[in-house]
Order: sequence, then structure tokens, then C-alpha cells
Amino acid sequence: MMAGIAFAQAPAFDAATVKMGGPEVNGLININTGKIVHGVVTLANATLSDCLKFAYSLTTDEQIAGPDWINQKVVRFEVTGKAPPDTPDDQLMLMLQALLKERFQIAMHTEQREMTHYELVIGRNGLKLKESTVGPADGFGTARLDGIRSNRMTMNKLAAMLSRMTRMPVLDKTGLTGFYQFDLKYADERQPVENQVGPSVFTAVQEQLGLKLESKKSPVEVLVIDHAEKVPLGN
Repeated sequence: MMAGIAFAQAPAFDAATVKMGGPEVNGLININTGKIVHGVVTLANATLSDCLKFAYSLTTDEQIAGPDWINQKVVRFEVTGKAPPDTPDDQLMLMLQALLKERFQIAMHTEQREMTHYELVIGRNGLKLKESTVGPADGFGTARLDGIRSNRMTMNKLAAMLSRMTRMPVLDKTGLTGFYQFDLKYADERQPVENQVGPSVFTAVQEQLGLKLESKKSPVEVLVIDHAEKVPLGN
């Protein structure tokens, strides 16, 4: 859940570009929904919703409301923002927020909306995760139908991936702010029951990571887009 969205003036990137996404190559597109390496923030072939989720640390589409096109995969964008290599991540996110608001001429507000969701919390038997030992340039993360693997991932990013797997909003309530490495394996529940191998995603999260997905129904802060231009302003 957002810890209150700040709309204050933020410092700008030293250099930044925002443009329409690239074409498909052999029916495929390279998608990057947000990455930071040595002060450089990049998104590739990302929807505006993807960009905003990364900028405001949101984990699910349900936390953003606005025009239909902000979620449409045919309306994709390339975003790059460059700052000094030692710029803290939270400062880079403020820069990205300001960049998106400027280039897309975004007007927005937040409001509370009640919804059923999961909260990712630390299990009663304690955390089983290991802290990451690699830097941003060497980090990777992959999500499959039967698992999630990474050598450098935040809990907020894990919550976003679990949201896609459970088809429900998942909010990070662990309080963990670092980067972690893990190899989470669970049954592909899209397969017939007789073909499934491994535990459910809920059991796997608890037994392998020491975390827990708790079902909740309560107000969640939602970012409401009142206006946004479909074509970003020139660089």
C-alpha cells in the first residue's frame, strides 16, 4: 500500500527521454517495467499504468484508476532518466514521478477504495529469505507459471508478481526494505489437478520464504488519473 503519495516539487534528471514504444520484432516485444542501474532509470514498452506503478511503488493495476488506454498494451512507452550514479533510489522515484507528470501532463488525486486483497507479511515462524549479494547491474528476476526466481528483488516487486499469479491485489506489508534472493517454486494451478507438481503458491510462500499471504477486505489507497495526454511532450 502507498504510504501517502507526495506531490511536492522534485529535482529533475540530468537528462531524460520519454517516447512511444518500439515496434514488434517477429511478433515479440522487449518489455521492461522498471529498472535502476547506477542512477539510470529505464522502462521499455511499458504502459502508462506500468510507469506509474513503478514510480509510486504500486503492486497491482487495481491501485490505479483512469482512462482505459493507460492499461492497453498497444499504447507503450520508452522512458529513460539519468542522474548521478550515487543518487538514492527514493530520490530517483521522485524524479520519475515529476518526469511522468510533466511529459504526460498528468492531473491526479488519491482516494480510498474498499477492495478484497492479499497482504504479504512475515510468517509467524520467521523470515527464511537471504539478503542479495549482487549489485543492481547483476540483478535478475524471472517469473514462470510454476515459480519466481531472483538474485535481487524487493518485497514490493515480489508482491507485484504474486498479484499476477493469484489474480488478486497483493500489498507488501512486510516492512522489509532491502533486496533478497530466492527460488520460489509452486504448482502451476492452470494445469489440471492431476498434472500439478508442488505446493500451492500460498504454501510455497510460507514454507520457502517464511512469508504469508493474508486475505483482507479494507480500504486501499488508489491513484486516480483525472487527465493524461496519450502522446508525451517532446524531449
